[in-house]
Formats: sequence, structure tokens, C-alpha cells
Amino acid sequence: MWHKATGRFFRSVYQDDNNCVNSKNEIVPQVAALSEKADKMKMVSKLAVSPVEKSASKIQAAFRKHQARLKLKKQAAWQIHEKLEYSSEQTESKLKDMFEKLLKSSDILSPSVTKLLHKAGLPVEEKELLKLTNPDNIQVDATYQGPRNYLFKVSSMNQINYFVSGIEGPITRKIFVDLIEAFQRGQVLHEKYVCEILHQARAILKSLPNFNHVDLTYLRHVFVVGDLHGQLADLLHIFNSNGLPSTDNAYVFNGDFVDRGRNSVEVILLLLVALILYPSSVFLNRGNHEDIMVTVRYGFFNEVNQKYRTRKAPLIDLFKDIFSWLPLYSYVDAGKCKIIILHGGISDKINLKKLNHLSRNRYVSIEVSPQSKTGAKRLTEEEENEYRQIQDLFWSDPDPRGRKGCRKNEDRKMACFFGSDITHQFLKQYNLSMIIRSHQVKQDGYEYNHDGKVLTVFSASNYCGGSNWGAVVRWDYDEEEPWIISFKTQAIEMEKLSFSKQLTLFEDPVYRALIEKIMTNKTALLKRFEKADKNKNDHLPLTTWADILSDILQVDLPWLILRSKLVQEDSKGILYKTMFNDYILDNSKFQMSNAGIMEDLYMRKDMLLALFNLIDYNHSGFISRIEFADIIKLILYGENGIGDVNDAYIAELTSAMDFDKNGKIDFNEFLESFRIVNVKKNPTATKKAAVKTNSSGLNGTTTNEVRV
Repeated sequence: MWHKATGRFFRSVYQDDNNCVNSKNEIVPQVAALSEKADKMKMVSKLAVSPVEKSASKIQAAFRKHQARLKLKKQAAWQIHEKLEYSSEQTESKLKDMFEKLLKSSDILSPSVTKLLHKAGLPVEEKELLKLTNPDNIQVDATYQGPRNYLFKVSSMNQINYFVSGIEGPITRKIFVDLIEAFQRGQVLHEKYVCEILHQARAILKSLPNFNHVDLTYLRHVFVVGDLHGQLADLLHIFNSNGLPSTDNAYVFNGDFVDRGRNSVEVILLLLVALILYPSSVFLNRGNHEDIMVTVRYGFFNEVNQKYRTRKAPLIDLFKDIFSWLPLYSYVDAGKCKIIILHGGISDKINLKKLNHLSRNRYVSIEVSPQSKTGAKRLTEEEENEYRQIQDLFWSDPDPRGRKGCRKNEDRKMACFFGSDITHQFLKQYNLSMIIRSHQVKQDGYEYNHDGKVLTVFSASNYCGGSNWGAVVRWDYDEEEPWIISFKTQAIEMEKLSFSKQLTLFEDPVYRALIEKIMTNKTALLKRFEKADKNKNDHLPLTTWADILSDILQVDLPWLILRSKLVQEDSKGILYKTMFNDYILDNSKFQMSNAGIMEDLYMRKDMLLALFNLIDYNHSGFISRIEFADIIKLILYGENGIGDVNDAYIAELTSAMDFDKNGKIDFNEFLESFRIVNVKKNPTATKKAAVKTNSSGLNGTTTNEVRV
């Protein structure tokens, strides 16, 4: 926190679940950590030092060195986490490229499959959607035990008595609060009321322009919330700390409301209820995860299927449609400053005038290009340019190496990296002061780039089992700089990202993702290792081993630092075969003549899952063997070109997947049957690291508020 009277930085410390400061009710000075000039400070005068002071000085110096080593170790672990996070998103780029190739040569697939795949990029048919999701046609079964309408009271017997009026009438602030409390208890809202909320929100979203106009002349301040990713505890903490949305407490939620976390449905429902209640002070931007194709891989799609099994297909279509109507960005008039808030980033192609007038609901999925308005198979040059702008808006990142201009985003294989010169040109062209974006997890919950003109804010703390802070930005009218509030909602230590020997390595989510990458590429890695092993002694030079890993796995990690956790070595070099001693890709369902087929299936499971769900249009969990064969053709064609599609190989894959030999492929059974198994005898392998949280996620919350 910036104290204007003294001109010093302060940090507010641990809070209890009532969100007050600590028991001493004090604000503790932060030790120069926030000052960029801290490392340049010098002692001006020196005094005589006693032996005791010399000893204390040595202890302090040793402690500082120890802290510095820990910091470097944590930074290395964090870099690994980021690299693996980005590499997991490369499937999205492959899918996009695959669909582009499909448009050029759709004759390799059966007409029915081609039609279903094309449907992924088409808007939902309005009349059918309204019919299947009309809340008036949905009955609440008498056996339903969840909250009926969230207008309930507690009797003297501490039993919940439900009213029966439903949410057919106007949604009120009381309903909003009751929803929050019910979701805290883990209750699931009935599909009837879900449809009611979605249709009310959809009507508002359809009436909005392509961007939100946030005028602080009237609102006075606005909170900007970054990625939430289905983490309900973080959203509730933000509301608890900064107040619920209201006419005089505005919020911009900057995309990626869903996926990854277990409560994506509840998070997006609360945001939509807030929009319904306060459409003039609650603003929702679309993120790259508000895309039904992306949600297939990252959790929201399956969450809807699990929570609403009887009406999953229409609800998926309704969410798909709502995503397409979300505004593309927000413009904030803060008096002295004009700010643009967008999810991903910009590029040298971005033209706000064109973005403001395009038909945003055409972009049902960013991975599947919309149909050309001309009726042709391919987009026109102008349509292609528009499509690229949409991709850049949702997927781009500031260049991590500080390079100028725009270039392909090597980490995500989607959209671009943009340099500081692109930022300055963009701000000057549109008379803006700053870009606020999200899209990237940051260790402190926020990060400045490009001379302080780009601010990244990420609001999901301890993301994917990590230990990052979440952050929220507050901007007040006529202020030239924002407040940044950092927080955590779970007591997870950074050591979880450090491959510490105190934890079973395979329990570390980052390490587990890395092991999965290695094991699904085992055959290709061994082939390259053995080819490079000129002496045929099962040894490789360290740098050769590292280069092969980077090339095969397509992820640039600090392999020299990681080698002690992955492989054995001696005076002759790296014993490369020991990489595979502790883990196996196990499947007890079937054995195949080609040992590499199981690896191929597992390595492509994300692509298989996405395509399977597109073809399984009624979400039954089954497709025919012919349809599955078409999926394999599509993947192989996307990777190698039509000339390399091997019919015998496809037949063996298809036969292997038909476990019951009934002509159907049960994809859920396939996913459940594959496991990366730790075969090393380790008595601690089954122990789980304990993480203490409460139902509201507010206990033990740490908040760091910074004025910058």
C-alpha cells in the first residue's frame, strides 16, 4: 500500500476469515522489495563495528545468500511451470491448423463426419436452442434435494425449508447473496434455474456493442479481475474483500471465467447474475477459454456434463452461444487516463474500428474459422485478416525476450508475441494510457511490461496446484496509477513447485505433467538417444541429451538443472535409458502388436478428446468405429499430409479402441484406462500433501495491497 503522507510502501498482512488485519491491528512496513531502486542504495556513512555486530553481520549475510538461492530455485521452478502450461495449449494451435486443412480437402472423411466437424464453427440455431432450454418446459423433480430457487429460510430445527416460487421473476440482490452461500456449501443449482439465468443474461449480452464503455465519471472507480478459471474461493474472496458488485462498485471481469477449476459453472453463473442485476456497472470480457472447443480439453465441458446429465447437450449449446456474445474488450475513461482492458494482447494487425463493427457471434470458436459470408470454402482476404485479429486479441502475449515488433508466439503456437514498440504505437494511435490484460499466470498475480504500459493481472491464486498469488486491480477516477491487491486463498507453499525431495515427485503437478510428456514420447526419445549414442555404451553428453529432449518434446526447459530429478549420470555422461526406469505407460485393457501405438494414442489424447466430442453431437459417450477411424485420419492428415495416412495403422488403432468388440468406441473408458504408473518401490508414493482450506476459501487468506 502506498502511504501518501510518508511516501513509503506498506504491505497489509495475514487476515482472518472476517477479512480484518492481524490481531495486532497493525500495518507492517515492507522491506524495500517493491522499490526498483532498492538494489542501488548505498550506505553513506560508516560507524565503528563491535565483534558482536560483526558476527550478526555474518549471520545476516549468510541468511541473505540462503534466501537468494531459494529465490533462484523458486524462479527456476516457476519458469518450468509456465513453459509446461504453454506447451499444453499447443493442441489448440494444432486443432486450428487441422480445421484449416480440412476446409481445403474435406474429401478424405465421410460426409456425415465432415458436416459435424464444420458445425463446431457455426452459431447455434436460435429456434431449436430456445425450445430445448426453455425453463418453462423443465420440471423440478420432487426428489431434487438441492436449492430450488435460493430463496430459503432456516427453521428453528436448523432444517432448510424451500420456497416454491422459483426464479421466474426478477433476480434480486438477495437471490445473488443466497446463491453465493449455497455455492459455498457445495450445492448445485437445478438446470431449470440455470436456464433462466442464462437466458436473462443472454438477452443483455446480445444488446451490447462489441466493447464495454466504462465511464468512471459516474462510477468513480472500477475493479479489474483477471483469470478466475473456475476457482470459486478466489471469486468469493474478491467479493468479500472489495464488496459485491453494485451500482457504485463496478467490476470488469477480463475473461477465462471457466476451465481448470472445479466450480466453473458456479463462477460463470455468479458473474452472469451480477450482470443481470447491474448491467451498467458489471462488464464481462471474453477470454480464450470462453470457447467451447477449448473447454472440451480443460474441464468446463465435462463439468456441465457431470452436473447436468439429463440436459447436457442443450446446456452446452446455450453456453456456447453465450460465449459468442461476450464483448471483445472494455474501454475505461478514468478522467486523466484512458485504459483498454482485453484478455490476451494486441498485434500490428489490430484495428479497433474494425473490431467494433464486426459480427462477434460469428466467432463461436477461435479454433474453427467462421464460414465465409460469400459462401465459398475459404475466407476472403478481409475475412482472414479479421479472424487473425480475433486470435491476437484473445491469445497474444508480450514478447518474453523484449524483442521489437510482432512474431509468432513460439510458446503457445497461436497468435503472436508483441513488442514494446507495438504497444507504444497502439496507445498513441488510439489515445490510450495503458493496456490491462490477463491470460498469463504470474507469480505475484500481476506484472508490468513495456515501460509500465502493459499490466497483466491474474486472479486465480495457487493456479493448477501451484503457489502463485492472485491479484485484482482497482482504478479510481482521475488517478494516473492503479492500486494492485494481491492475495492467496489457500496455504500452499512455493516449495511445491521446487521438486523438493520432501514431496513425492510424482505428486508435484508440474513434475507429473513433465513425466507424462516424457513417457508419451518414450519411443521417439529412445530412437534419437540411441542414434546419437555413437559409442553404443548407453551414455550421452549432457548437452546432446538436453537438445534431444527440447527437440522431441517441443518445450524449452532448463534440462541441466532438472537432470538430477529425471535421469542418472556418471563420469561418462548421461545414462539416458534410466529416464524410463521409474515409470511406465500402463494399460491393462489390451495389448497391441505395435508397442508404439499405445504411446501414440496417449500422446494424442487431447486431440482425440476434442474431435470425439465434436462428432459425438448428442454427448452419448460413444461413436462408431467408422467415425473413430475418420478422427485418426484427420489427425494424421493434419500432421503429415494425406500421402502418409496408413490404412492398416488406422485399422489397428480402431480395433484396439473397440474394447467390447461391439462396433462402438467408448472414449471415457479409453481415458480411464490409461495411466502413467510409478513402478519404483516407494512407501511414500501414496501419501498426499495436505492443504488446509475451508468451505469459503477465506481462512488463512494473505493479502498484499500495493500502490504502484
